Amino acid sequence: MLTFGSPMGPAGLYDHLHPARGVATMVAPARGGSQKLIGQMRYILGSRSAHLSFLMPASAASSPNLPKLLDRLALQAGEWGAFNLLGEIDERSQALEGMRKASFVVYAWQRVWQLPSQDGNNRERTAVWQPATAADEIPIRNLYQSLVPPLVQSAEHLPDQRMQGLVYRKEGEVLAYIEGIYGPRGIYLYPMAHPDLENAAELLCNLPGHLLTRLGRPVYLAVRSYQAWLEVALEELDAKVSPRQALMVKHLAIGQRVLQTNPRLAVIENRQAEASAPMVNNYLGQQEECKDNN
Repeated sequence: MLTFGSPMGPAGLYDHLHPARGVATMVAPARGGSQKLIGQMRYILGSRSAHLSFLMPASAASSPNLPKLLDRLALQAGEWGAFNLLGEIDERSQALEGMRKASFVVYAWQRVWQLPSQDGNNRERTAVWQPATAADEIPIRNLYQSLVPPLVQSAEHLPDQRMQGLVYRKEGEVLAYIEGIYGPRGIYLYPMAHPDLENAAELLCNLPGHLLTRLGRPVYLAVRSYQAWLEVALEELDAKVSPRQALMVKHLAIGQRVLQTNPRLAVIENRQAEASAPMVNNYLGQQEECKDNN
């Protein structure tokens, strides 16, 4: 079960050499007639979540050693600083039950669609998608808060750094945002679109032409269950679809509400009346002090 491409490819080698990325590979030995099981987890320093890279072989997906292997990977992810361990799995996979036994829960469902191939020459003619700017950051985050369910937000967070995807604006309002991963064999995009979008099929059709570094690679869209209305537009485009996947998370930290005083409010409360302040403020303040003293 691969979730981040082949571990033997250039991207997998880069993860091992990158100083800000950690990769942990663990093996559950064959015992009691069960097959040897290998799993890998990757984590980027400073991220909130680690990701399962693969579990292999597929024939050992129902191995009783799977929960223990996942627990070891989760332990390593927590030691590195991750709050969650995420994984994508085919809903028909036998590993689904083993992941549930390891305290993984489903937080969403998705299907991956491959857009039809295009020549990419329509970008200048219909410039509907535009690179996100610093001014788009707040609208994008507002769109995220409005569309993404709290259960998903607890597992996946928008990055703190500047958004570097594409936006679609209508009358100055951001109605869609797309960001993703650019790999050697394809471009994997995550769309986030407001349901009030009227021309979804046209926008998705024009999308490949606005990817400046496409270089002929196929374009894939990961459509989440809470954005399922986009699938109607993708069907109109004759896009190819993969089997449904379960998005699973194992929480490594317990969220707790903490009362935190806003330092700005504390400064305002302790502020003394200045000489330039209106006399009525000073007079009312003196009255309150007298009441307190009495």
